[in-house]
Amino acid sequence: MAGMIGHLGSIAGERLIISFAPDTWYYRSLKRFGELFPGPSKTTRAYLHTEEAVLGALAKAGFKPTRTEMTGTNFYFSRLIEAVRV
Repeated sequence: MAGMIGHLGSIAGERLIISFAPDTWYYRSLKRFGELFPGPSKTTRAYLHTEEAVLGALAKAGFKPTRTEMTGTNFYFSRLIEAVRV
């Protein structure tokens, strides 16, 4: 995650918007439950990231968060962070 944010930060102008699946006990449980079932509609392929890791990668890339939101549908939620160059 840090490498990807670093690269995106290097080509971004003044603003960077990141969306990611937050690593929570609830999402980890859902992912493990989905692994029990075979077939194409089993577990999600989403990678879970802690918010602390994402914020740390943004800071290392020279950005500071200005807004955070949760986005989602009936079955999927993600964290959205808008950051500006420091």
